[in-house]
Parts: sequence; structure tokens; C-alpha cells
Amino acid sequence: MISYPQTQSELIKLARGDMSQVEFARLLGCDRSCLSRYEREVLGAPPHVISKCLQIVAASLAGQRLQWQPFGKAISHLRQAMAELEQLQAASSRGVK
Repeated sequence: MISYPQTQSELIKLARGDMSQVEFARLLGCDRSCLSRYEREVLGAPPHVISKCLQIVAASLAGQRLQWQPFGKAISHLRQAMAELEQLQAASSRGVK
């Protein structure tokens, strides 16, 4: 019988599987300390974290394995680069160097 996660903690831990918190946090695009708080339910996980965890669990229940890398890693790097470029543009428009 399949045991479905009923809490945020159970969902995240099931999705993480054998990965370390550091590895899984990188995959989710969050900090390891935040992941730890999400797992202990000290902090509510943002929707993107819950969504990725649901995708991972759903894929595993369907007998598939999601391939996040290198595509997911590249997207994460692109988002970070875009955010930094937007910050630079905002600072330059304010005359900050």
C-alpha cells in the first residue's frame, strides 16, 4: 500500500529521498538552512518548493525519475543571473556605482 505524504515535512523528505539536504536545496533553488526549517515545519515552504516536491513524488509514483540536471541547474543559473542584472540596472538608473 502506498503511503502518501500528509504534511509539508513528509512531502519534502519523501521527495528528497537519499539526497543530502545540501544537494536537495541546490536542486530546489533554496538555502540548506531554509530546507531544514521546511522539513521541521518551522517555516512554511514557498509554492515553488512544494510544486517541485510534488513533481518529484508524482514521477516516482509513476515509476519515472525526473531529470532536473543539467537543464534545471542551467535555468537556476539563468534566473540568478537575470536577477543580478536587474539589480545592476536598477542601481545604475539611480546613479549608484
